[in-house]
Amino acid sequence: MSKDNVTNIKDAKKTQCFSYEVNMLVHIIADDEITAKAQLDEKGGIVTKRDVKLVNKVTLYGEDKDK
Repeated sequence: MSKDNVTNIKDAKKTQCFSYEVNMLVHIIADDEITAKAQLDEKGGIVTKRDVKLVNKVTLYGEDKDK
C-alpha cells in the first residue's frame, strides 16, 4: 500500500470555520413594502441593532499550497 497521496495532519494547513447567529434590526426608507424589500435585498439598510452569537467552531485541514 502506497502512502504517496497521504498528508500528515502536522504538515497540513489548519484553518477554522466559525458559524455565527446574527440578529439585526434594519431600517429602510421607502414608499411601500415592496420597494423596501427590494432595496433591502439589493443594497441593505440602516442597521440600528446587531446581536452576534458564536454558534460553532470547527477546525479544517487542507493541503498547504506552498509545498
